[in-house]
Amino acid sequence: MSAEHARILFVDDDPVTCTIFERFCEDRAYAGTVLDSAEKAVARFRQEPFDLVVTDLRMPGMDGLAFVRALKEHDPEVAVLVVTGYSSVENAVESIKAGALDFIKKPFDLDELGIQIEQALQQVRLVRENSLLKRRLRDEQADFGMVGSSPAMEPVFERIRKVADIPCNVLITGESGTGKELVARALHDAGERAEQPFVVIDCGALTDTLLESELFGHEKGAFTGANARKRGLLESAQGGTVFLDEICNISDAMQMKLLRVLQEQQVTRVGGVQPQSIDARFVVATNRDLAAMVEAGEFRHDLYHRLNVVGIELPPLRRRTEDIPALTRFFVQEVRDRYGRQVEGFTAEALGRLTALPWPGNLRELRNLVERCVVLADSPWIGPDLVDQLIEQSETEAPSPEPAGTGAGDPDEGADLPLMASLEEVERRHILRVLEAVDGHREQAARILGVNKTTLWRKLKRFAPGEKA
Repeated sequence: MSAEHARILFVDDDPVTCTIFERFCEDRAYAGTVLDSAEKAVARFRQEPFDLVVTDLRMPGMDGLAFVRALKEHDPEVAVLVVTGYSSVENAVESIKAGALDFIKKPFDLDELGIQIEQALQQVRLVRENSLLKRRLRDEQADFGMVGSSPAMEPVFERIRKVADIPCNVLITGESGTGKELVARALHDAGERAEQPFVVIDCGALTDTLLESELFGHEKGAFTGANARKRGLLESAQGGTVFLDEICNISDAMQMKLLRVLQEQQVTRVGGVQPQSIDARFVVATNRDLAAMVEAGEFRHDLYHRLNVVGIELPPLRRRTEDIPALTRFFVQEVRDRYGRQVEGFTAEALGRLTALPWPGNLRELRNLVERCVVLADSPWIGPDLVDQLIEQSETEAPSPEPAGTGAGDPDEGADLPLMASLEEVERRHILRVLEAVDGHREQAARILGVNKTTLWRKLKRFAPGEKA
């Protein structure tokens, strides 16, 4: 909607004012329609769309307030300016309550009227652009509220459609940051358990003792600090879904206890003897190859097969680059709403930069970069210069360190990462770089990496098993 072609409906019972409005529209090239009664205007409004309505407040028959209410009943989004010579606080308040944008006093200066109309049209444009963006985002999230429609994601959506209503256990695999919890939530929301609890448990965030207490609950006096009986999360998820994230991090003892729960559909609280029946669907996720862990004796094969009734593998972002523009729009909208920033999005050239990146951190890394761009942007459209600057800054802030606890390390330790490096090697070096950048401060490093301290500790133990993590 350009200002020159804005469709404006003017309503006033005074012939002189109507003539002024007609000349005003001619001078400013508005597509103006001028009528002398609210009744005529209501009939015309129902037949023809208008970008803005400017109406007198005091008119014979249907007055301005009743007219505004009638317009709002037909189109709640219509923008209205009220003009009156009977200016008062009461009239202004009543007009705003009825849905008017602003209140203009007679006699008015045409230049001032033009400014108020331009401001109103600008607000109309912003509202429409925002509504269009939200509709586009809803369309892009048509598949279970997840953004993206690339060929790499279609098997994921198809598998969710097939098993959402079947209460079988599901194993979700994929690299860190690919959105495994989103898939678990989609399975829950699209199935018959949608109205029941969805319980999320990060298995890498708790020690065995705390994890057992959280999962199974405990009786009063079961251990120091257990001052009252507590239901576990598995009981709390009755009839719903339990999502166990980072399942690869649980110990052998917890694997055995979880296997028993899956077999018997019962839990016994810590310190208790009476088993409690549960009815919960288990969805678990891991960024490691559980089958390989089973082969290596690091994960129970019987638990693995109990959990892996149906598998869903999430592709990394580098295999679904077609989704980056849609994901970027979604993240921009999310961040601008949070911070109140007037940022529209990324230019085509900037999107080209984003699409060409490898994204080892996947969706989590993309969202982080988008957030930084929105916060630091100086204009409504984010260009390639800011993207390049932040990418270069990230690389500069995270130099390649020596391996933790090994002194000088191998001769090639500081060299560039080989093109065919394993994903575990990419993850190892990235974690070490972040630790180096924050002077070994693990809490800060965990926040930057998007993991909890326990998960970071476990990863460091895995990278250097002979060293103190």
